[in-house]
Amino acid sequence: MTADPRAAHTLLSSARIPWDVVADGGRIAFALPSGDGSVIHVLDTAGGAARPVPGSGHVLPRWIPGTGRLLAVAGTLGRIEELDPATGEILWSLPVGGAVEDLIVAAGGEILARVADPGSDRDGMHLGLRVADTAEPRVDVPGERLRRLVRARAGAGGATAVPLGPRTVWEADWTGGDHALAVVSADPSPGGYYRPSLVLADLGGGPVFHLLSTPWQLARPRLSPDGSRAVVLEGLSIVSGRILHLDLSSGETTRWEGVDDVTDLGWLDDGTLWFTGWSGTGVQGGVLAADGTVLHRWTARGALGGRDGQPSLAPCGDGLTVTVWEDPGSPPEVAVGPLATGGFTARTSFNAHLAGLADGVVREDLAWTSPDGRTIEGLLLRPEGDGPFPLVVLVHGGPTWLWAQSFAPAESNQMALPLALAGAAVLLPNPRGSSGRGQEHARAVIGGFGEDDLADVLAGADLLIGRAGADPDRQAIGGLSYGGYLTAWAVTRTGRFRAAVVMSGVGDWIGFRAASAIGGGYDAVYHRDADPATPQGREFLAARSPLHHAAKVTTPTLILHGEQDRITTVGEAERLYRAFAAAGVTTSLVTYPREGHELVEPGHCADARDRTIGWLTRHGVLTSGGTT
Repeated sequence: MTADPRAAHTLLSSARIPWDVVADGGRIAFALPSGDGSVIHVLDTAGGAARPVPGSGHVLPRWIPGTGRLLAVAGTLGRIEELDPATGEILWSLPVGGAVEDLIVAAGGEILARVADPGSDRDGMHLGLRVADTAEPRVDVPGERLRRLVRARAGAGGATAVPLGPRTVWEADWTGGDHALAVVSADPSPGGYYRPSLVLADLGGGPVFHLLSTPWQLARPRLSPDGSRAVVLEGLSIVSGRILHLDLSSGETTRWEGVDDVTDLGWLDDGTLWFTGWSGTGVQGGVLAADGTVLHRWTARGALGGRDGQPSLAPCGDGLTVTVWEDPGSPPEVAVGPLATGGFTARTSFNAHLAGLADGVVREDLAWTSPDGRTIEGLLLRPEGDGPFPLVVLVHGGPTWLWAQSFAPAESNQMALPLALAGAAVLLPNPRGSSGRGQEHARAVIGGFGEDDLADVLAGADLLIGRAGADPDRQAIGGLSYGGYLTAWAVTRTGRFRAAVVMSGVGDWIGFRAASAIGGGYDAVYHRDADPATPQGREFLAARSPLHHAAKVTTPTLILHGEQDRITTVGEAERLYRAFAAAGVTTSLVTYPREGHELVEPGHCADARDRTIGWLTRHGVLTSGGTT
């Protein structure tokens, strides 16, 4: 279609990616971006095209089971509404006084909503912004700005808060009975999510039963239909994890070892569950028995869309499931396939205009050995031909995230594919700390961040140079979030890169702990409780902070940051820029108003693209303005 990297990036930015896909039998609903909001669409598994529900601005579509009635959420500070799927008429509306982050709808129209108080911080998966708050001045008090459970009934007037004491609720599940299963923490900030507990809450105000705590993170709590058992995922940063099974009558907890890197699951009936997750750079799914036995498991070279960008499925009857599917040759679309065997057929064509966008780009799966003998995997996007090509290394965030077999890798402002079209060999490494290789691989970064994982990344770059496809004199590195940190850290360790681009990165781990919305949680996990209140802790953190090693940097470094980012605050970028500038480093800081942890406004995304290509061209990595 086009070999122009800027035009390709513009096309990628125009993609309309369905999200929050839900099903009730053969009825499917999902949200689709449209302008500044989204439009709910409905689709039948039996056939036919997706039909927009007239109107706009709704998210979180949910079916009332077995009725064909559709609920959704409108407004920044949410209103739960029932929509007529054919006309879009709002049949009733219920304000709940906060941002609705999840809706659980049981038979008969009973609703349990998870609602974030105005002014609450969102995590990095949700752009690291704050929930809207019109109050002036802003007043923060410890233990306030919670995420609460609110109970309501479809069509009835009024909602009732579930009394949970001073706990914030990160996720919950409910089958319509008197109790809900919830992942909670005492700390209401996103940092509290790193110190979770699983509880069973009496919705009528009775006792809250503590079920388990763990040094890791918990997600996707799921009650069995009869309410006697529960499952929950346990993992690092809960990008993916292993399954814990709880017998609620005996209190016994069992860790199922049959599958790892699970991102979502649910009960099909009291005897079976479905699951999905990462597998290497691809995905997996299948069916489990209620004792953890794997009944069916499939893997696929592609990616599944879902909540927080993690793989998810929505079983829709007759052994089928619906999801958002993409692979290196197919842009993301709503797709249907067999739950037990995988293999998805697209049912929408919202992104047909992207067909052929990657023509001329070769994709390769890579594996290499790090200096300590660990096998590391990754992906390579490069032009056709033999090179030599300039080499651009893009490091993903997390660190417990991954580069997957998607149509166009999205992190770092969707620059992977455009840079390959600009003539570069683009290395997407999954060093230790990444998901897709099991919990041992993910946890191998703990206490060794910035050392072992950087060695993994550099070994991947050496592999490409050794294969004579990459030009050793034209190397660059970039990344977002933790990838931004590792980029800034890399240029303090080596002068091999001619240019670097730091997006939403961390410059100072001591300041991060105090200022970040996840500080005190995230860092306690990854830094092995290095406490900045002690001399030893400060020394450990400073020794791994780029800010304190600016004098060693010779690589021209571009710093890009969202002004409203609460995960890696803009102060991180400002201090890093000042330290690099004072040390004589060629550097530039670009701050984007209204943006959080990732850029979303089209003008800002385009500006960051042009600055990235321009920076790499000016410093001799790319040639002729981004073409070779």
